[in-house]
Amino acid sequence: MLLQLLRKYTQYSDEELVMKFQASKDSYYAGLLFERYNEMTVSLALNYLKNESDAEDAVMECFELLYKDLKTAEVKNFGGWYYSVVRNHLLKLKRSRRRNQGDELIEGFHDQEHGEGLFDQLFNHREEEINELVKEVLESLKPIQSQCVEAFYLNDKSYKEISMELAISEKEVKSHLQNGKRKFKIELEKRNVKSVNEIS
Repeated sequence: MLLQLLRKYTQYSDEELVMKFQASKDSYYAGLLFERYNEMTVSLALNYLKNESDAEDAVMECFELLYKDLKTAEVKNFGGWYYSVVRNHLLKLKRSRRRNQGDELIEGFHDQEHGEGLFDQLFNHREEEINELVKEVLESLKPIQSQCVEAFYLNDKSYKEISMELAISEKEVKSHLQNGKRKFKIELEKRNVKSVNEIS
């Protein structure tokens, strides 16, 4: 029965379903959109989390994010928008799990609740202005600090992976990350940036 109902609405484009959902807030339309991109969501979840049970939970969380965020989001290309939602959520889950499995927290900016939130927002956001700011601040760091910060936050690499790639010890990786993030924070403060919303 469900498949028959889904087929009934295959003639609608993503954009039409987005408009119907935003006008009615009916979860049915969100469900149709989610179903269209379910295979992509599952594939990404398995690729990032490497665990079927975790992936199943993440897929349902992605639907909840879709339903919540799509109510007010300005979406021109649903596929691209939803891909970013899924990818950013999976990156956060992967980082959280990696830290819970034994990666020690780095002292300083990374350990501060508000600072960490801003830092994660900067590296998870994809607006052009924020990308430019991140690039500008990264260039102000020492090359080794910039490499470590970019590898850890933008490329989601572990301490061990960065250590092997740069031919330095994991202890050095953590030190460069700590110092790089402190410098990053200082550069943001010079620009009076305390929130992603202030960047324009």
